[in-house]
Amino acid sequence: MGADPITLLLAGFTFFDVSFIAMASIVSALVMRRWSQITGAALLAYGVDVLLRFSLEYASAGDMPANFAFQLAITRMDMNGLAATLRPFLYFGAIALLFGLKRRYTR
Repeated sequence: MGADPITLLLAGFTFFDVSFIAMASIVSALVMRRWSQITGAALLAYGVDVLLRFSLEYASAGDMPANFAFQLAITRMDMNGLAATLRPFLYFGAIALLFGLKRRYTR
């Protein structure tokens, strides 16, 4: 019998992941002006997240070729597939929540 989905989901997020999602969502929500910009803001934040993950793998690897560092970054995302699949939706939800709070309290 396998592990339950909640355990698999929580295993896929480190403190760095959660803090980066929070910080990127705050910045994206502050930059947004209209609700129609949420798709671009979430995809941009997710893209920066993926590029940052690859850059950190590449920088910490020393004399590793770029394709091996990319493979390592993708493998780490594959090991926690549920968390990697949920990550873009977390960006959408967090940015929407923060933008809604910003719109409500800045009036």
